[in-house]
Amino acid sequence: MADLSTDYMGLKLRNPIVVGSSTHTIRLDSVRALVDAGAGAVVLKSIFEEQIRVDVAGMYADLEGSMHPEAYDYLRADLPMRIGPETYLDRIRETKRTVDVPVIASINCVGAAEWVAFARKIQAAGADGLELNVYDIPDSPDVTGEAVERRHLDLVARIKAEVEIPVAAKIGPFYSSILNFAQRLSDLGVGAVVMFNRFFQPDIDVEKLELKSDVNLSRPEDMRLPLRWVAIVRDAVKCDLALTTGVHDAEGAVKAILAGADTVQVCSVLYKKGPAGLVEIIDGIGEWMDRKGYASVSDFRGLLRETDLTDNKGFERAQYLKAFVGLE
Repeated sequence: MADLSTDYMGLKLRNPIVVGSSTHTIRLDSVRALVDAGAGAVVLKSIFEEQIRVDVAGMYADLEGSMHPEAYDYLRADLPMRIGPETYLDRIRETKRTVDVPVIASINCVGAAEWVAFARKIQAAGADGLELNVYDIPDSPDVTGEAVERRHLDLVARIKAEVEIPVAAKIGPFYSSILNFAQRLSDLGVGAVVMFNRFFQPDIDVEKLELKSDVNLSRPEDMRLPLRWVAIVRDAVKCDLALTTGVHDAEGAVKAILAGADTVQVCSVLYKKGPAGLVEIIDGIGEWMDRKGYASVSDFRGLLRETDLTDNKGFERAQYLKAFVGLE
């Protein structure tokens, strides 16, 4: 019988399949069903800085005029992080009481000051780990790529300094040098780098002449981008790696691990198949391992990672040339 047990950021998982941050991990009954189906860990739905500020906006009007102006200004500045996140902290506590797998909280933020304090609250609520979605859109052409990277690194460093639970940095594919940025994150001591965040992109309704937002589920083909970069980054970092986006079956999960991923996050397939999709992936990995003669996940993790970026034979340009130029 194949042993699928996995270590991720120092956490013990029964298998490498993690339910990614999504609406699947909001309700307790949904989380329980996914854990019963075999999930190795769950990442709770992200809480957004903008979401918190909207949630507490109505309180400002009630407070204004009812207290001393200086006291009002002080409370107004701190209110979002004092009041807004409490529901999220309750969700962490309830989920921890309900399931017996690691529960990883997730926050999506831009500014560091307020979120540093919130990270401590997340730890106190019992979360086993924290996943940081480090992403924002520069609002000025004067902002350089290095300035964006430095802001993200500073955010991670400040939160890392405040908590003892492991911290993962979930990044997008748009950095000018992913290899360099992942290595700098690793040097900060993150427990893992998660590649890649799947951003919801706005669309345009040409009839109503307005923006619209649609849920855009991933396709199996979408995993090729993170697959390449996990394989390239694997030997350049000391931390764990998680692959997310496009894993819809056991074959995709096996590919991710062969490339060097410690864990594989799934999401879109659960919208299509529910917990049954999770069962298929986990059982499929075990069947593949038995067929290939691998006793544990560590036996084949990283076997096809990129080990030489100078030979152009692996995940660099060789496959591009084969596909588009016809070289054999």
